[in-house]
Amino acid sequence: MEYTAENVEQAVKQFYLNPSLQSEVHFWLTGAQISPAAWSFCWSLMAPNKGLEVQYYGASCLHVKIVRFWHEIPREEYESLKSKLLESIVQFSSGPRVILTRLCVGLSALVLQLLPDNWPGAIENLIATFQQEGFASLPTVTRCQILLEVLTVLPEEFFSTNLSQQRRIVLRQELTKGMDHVIPLLQSLLTDESPLEVYQSSLKAFSRWVDFGLAIDRSEPIIQQVFSSLHNPHLFDIACDTLVTVFAHPESYRYPVTVQRLLSQVVALQGLFSQAVLDEDKETCERICRVVVSLAENHTKLIVDSVLGPEEVKQNTMSLLQMILACTGLPGYFPIDESCSDQTFTFWYLLQDELTNVSEEDLTPLMEVFKPIYFMLIEVLLVKARHPSEAEYATWSLEEKEQFRCYRQDIGDTMMYSYSILGDELLAQLVNCLVTLVEQYKHGSQEWQSVEAILFVFSSVSENVSSEEHVQIPKLFSQIREIPFANSQQISTALHMIGSFAEWMQWHPETLSYVLPLVLEGISNPEVGTAATIALKDITRENLSNIQVYAHQILTACQSTLEANVLKSRDLLRLMSSIGHVLSVMPSNEIMQYLDTMIVPHIQHLEALASMQPCPSNRADVHTTINIFAWLFGSLDTEMEGGEQEQQSQHQVKKQTQQNTTEPKPIFVILQKIYPSVQKLAYLWIFDMAIIEAVCDLFKKALQKLDDFAPLSGDLTQLVINLYQRAPCTPVIDLGKQLLIIFGLQENFVPLSKVIVESVCSRSLDMFNVGMRNYTDVIEGFMCFLTQLMKKLKKFILRCNCDLAAIFQAAVLSMALPEHATVKASCSFVIEFLNAGAESEVIRNIVVNHGHLLVDRILRAIGGESQRGIIDYIADVIMALNKHYVSQLAGWLKLMVDNDGYPSPRASRQDKENFVKNLLRDKMNKVRTREVVKEFTLLCRGLLGTEYAEAAAAFL
Repeated sequence: MEYTAENVEQAVKQFYLNPSLQSEVHFWLTGAQISPAAWSFCWSLMAPNKGLEVQYYGASCLHVKIVRFWHEIPREEYESLKSKLLESIVQFSSGPRVILTRLCVGLSALVLQLLPDNWPGAIENLIATFQQEGFASLPTVTRCQILLEVLTVLPEEFFSTNLSQQRRIVLRQELTKGMDHVIPLLQSLLTDESPLEVYQSSLKAFSRWVDFGLAIDRSEPIIQQVFSSLHNPHLFDIACDTLVTVFAHPESYRYPVTVQRLLSQVVALQGLFSQAVLDEDKETCERICRVVVSLAENHTKLIVDSVLGPEEVKQNTMSLLQMILACTGLPGYFPIDESCSDQTFTFWYLLQDELTNVSEEDLTPLMEVFKPIYFMLIEVLLVKARHPSEAEYATWSLEEKEQFRCYRQDIGDTMMYSYSILGDELLAQLVNCLVTLVEQYKHGSQEWQSVEAILFVFSSVSENVSSEEHVQIPKLFSQIREIPFANSQQISTALHMIGSFAEWMQWHPETLSYVLPLVLEGISNPEVGTAATIALKDITRENLSNIQVYAHQILTACQSTLEANVLKSRDLLRLMSSIGHVLSVMPSNEIMQYLDTMIVPHIQHLEALASMQPCPSNRADVHTTINIFAWLFGSLDTEMEGGEQEQQSQHQVKKQTQQNTTEPKPIFVILQKIYPSVQKLAYLWIFDMAIIEAVCDLFKKALQKLDDFAPLSGDLTQLVINLYQRAPCTPVIDLGKQLLIIFGLQENFVPLSKVIVESVCSRSLDMFNVGMRNYTDVIEGFMCFLTQLMKKLKKFILRCNCDLAAIFQAAVLSMALPEHATVKASCSFVIEFLNAGAESEVIRNIVVNHGHLLVDRILRAIGGESQRGIIDYIADVIMALNKHYVSQLAGWLKLMVDNDGYPSPRASRQDKENFVKNLLRDKMNKVRTREVVKEFTLLCRGLLGTEYAEAAAAFL
C-alpha cells in the first residue's frame, strides 16, 4: 500500500480500533515513518480537522525525520522547514498540549541539526523570534510557555540524540554559548510578578540546563530564587526537584564556596521540616529530605573539611548533619508511616568512606566531631530497626513486609559502615545496651523488639569483628543465656546472629557451650527451623577442630529432630549437611553406628519411593530424599586435607581417632545400599530435569570423596550412558565429565571411559540433525565436556572411536547459536582443538580440510549475523588460527577480500584488506587482535565512529 496521507491516516485509526491487527499495522506505520514521503504527509496529518491520534503520529513522524533522516532534505529547504514548524507551533499553541510538546521537541531537534552553520546563534534567535510579530497574536503567557518548553527539551534532545563525538563537542560549545541568553531570560521570569504557569515552566527549564552543565556559581541568583519559591505551596514540589538537580550535579563539587553559601539556605529549611513532621505531612518531609540528602551525598568532602572550619561554617555543617539524622530517624515504621529515611543511608556510607581516606594525622580531631554523630546514628537506627507489634505486623501486605526486610538489611549495612568508624567502642555500647534491655525485659518493662534489634545489629557487624576480639563478644554470648526468649522472630534473629559469628568461634571455642543449647533447641522448632539449621550448619562447618566434644550432643538432637519430622525440606537438607560435618571428626566405627540409626529410615523411604510410579504428588518427596543423601555426601569427609589451620588440626584428630583405615568409607557403604533405588528413580523420572540433576549431584559429591570407585564404576557408567541416550541434559554430561577427569586414566576404568566418550559424542552429534536450537543448553554442556577432554585427556580422545571431523563441524555450527554462553563454550573447544593440531596430525588435517567453514562462521559473526557481545570469543579463535595455521588462514581470508559484499556490504575491498593485514601482523597480540576485530565488526554494522559504538565498545 502506498505511503500517502490518506492511507497513513486510515492505518493510524486501524491501529487504535482493531487490536488484532496492531502488530501488522505497527510494522506498516514504522515503514511509513521512515519513508521519504513522510516529509510531505506529516504536515497533512497535523491539519486542524484530524483526530488527536493522527495529529500525534504526524508530529512524531516529523521529529523522527529530523533526527534520523536529516540527510534526505536539501539545504535550500532548511529555512522553509523551520518556518513551517514554527507556524505549526503557533497553530497548536492552544492545544492539544501533547501535540504542542511533540512539535517543540521537533524544533529542538531542528536546532541541533542546523547549529552552528545553518542557524548561527539559534538560541538567541529563538528567544527574539517569540517576541516578533508572528507571535504577537498569542497571549504573553502562552508565548513564554512555548519558548520555555523548547528551551526545556533542547538539553534533553542533546543527550538523547545519537551523535558522533565530534558533533557532540561542537553542539555542546554552541549550547554553552546559548546559556548567555538563557540565564537572563530565566532570571527575568523567576520573579514574584510572573504568572504561576510561567514560574513553573521556568523552574523546569532551569533544571534541564543545570543537567546540561550550567555551573552552580553562575546560576546562584536563580538558585536563591528557587529557595524563595519553596514557601509557595504551588511551587514547592518542582522547586525541591530543581534543588535536588542542582546539588546532585556531578560538577557541583567544583564550587565549594558557593555550596557553603547555599548551605545556610538548606539549613534554614529545618523549621519547615520540623513542622511537616509534626503535621505528619509525608510528602513535604520526603521532598525536603531529598534536598538535604542530595547536598550531603555529593559534598561529603566539603562536610568533612568544614566541621573544623570557621564558626559559622562549622555551625551550618553540624546543623546539616543533625537534619540528616532527623531524616534518618523519622517517627514511625518504614514504609508504613514514612518512606524517605532510607534515602540517607548512602550518605552515611559515603561519609565513612571519606573519613577512612583521611590521613591518620588529620583524623584525630575529626573523630572528636564525628564519633558523637555516629553514636547518635546508632541510637536512631536501633529504634528504626525494631519490628512492629505482632498484631500490627499482621496487617501489613507482603510487599510492605518485604520492603521492611530490605530496609532492615540497609540498616545492617549502615551499622557495618559505622563499625569502621567506631570500632570496638560500638561493640561496647551495644553490649551495655543489651545488658540493660535484657534486665528491663526480664521485669516486663521492655518489649522484645528492642532486644531483637540489638541482636540484629550484632549479626550485621559480625563480618568486620576481628577474630582477636575477646572482650565484648564473649559478654554478648554469655548474655544470650539470660534472655527469656518468647517470640519466634526474636529467636530467629538470635540464631542468625550466632551463625554469623561461626568463624569467630573457631578462635574462641569456649563460646560454643553458650550457644549450642539454643541452636539445638531451635532445630526442633519448625517456626525457627530455618534460622537454627543455618546457624548449626555454619557452626559445624567452621569449627571442625572444636566440635568433637559436642558431637554426641549435636547428633542426638539431630536424631530427635529427624524422628519428629517437623522441618521443611530445605531445613532438613541443611541439617543433613551439619550431621556430615560432625561425623567427619568422629572415629569410623562411631560414624557407622550413628549413620545406621539416622540414615536407615531414609534408605527405606527411598526404596519405597522407587517402587512407586511417577506422579505429581510424590515428586517433591523424591527430590528431597535424593538430596538428603547428596547433602550428606557433600559434607561427610573422613579424610579432610588442606592448608587451612582448622583442616590441618582436624587431620591430626583423624589420625588419632580412626582405627581401621582398610574399612570402606562410610559414603561408599551408603552408596552401595542406595544405588539400586537411585538408579530406578533416575529411570522413572528421566524426563524431570530437577530430579535428574539431584541424582547427578549425589553421585558427583560421592565421587569427590571416594578413592576406590571400582565396584560401582560399571553400573554408574551404564547409568550415565542410558540417561544421556534417552534424555540428553547438562547434569548427566557433567557427571560423565567428572567421572572421566577423576578416574578416566585408571587402568581398570579406561574401557569404561572410552564407552562414555564415544556414547556422549555420538548422541550429542545426533542433536545437530534434529533442530539444535532446541538443545542449546545441552550443546553448551557438550562443548564444555569436549574442552575438558582436550585439556586433560587429549591423547585418550584420539584413541576413541569418535568422528572428530563431525565434532569440529558441530562446534562451528554451535558458534552461530544466539546464547552467549553456548558460543563461549564452543569457541573454547575450537581453540583447544586448534591448539591440539600442533601435536596431532589427525587434528591438523581436519582443520586444514574444514577450516574454511570455521573462517566463514567467524566472518559471518563479525559481519553482523551474531551479537556483538560474543566478538571477543571470536577474536580468540582467530588468534588460535593465526598461531598454528597462518598460511591457511591467509588463504581463507583472501577469499573474503575477493567476495564483494561479504561479510557485509558496508565493508569495501580496502577495508577488508586493511582488516586482513592488521590481523596477520598482530597475530601474537591478544589485545590488539580483539581491537582489530571489534573495529571491523563495527564497520560492518555501520556503527564505526558513532558515539553509541564508542559507549558500547567497552562492553564488547
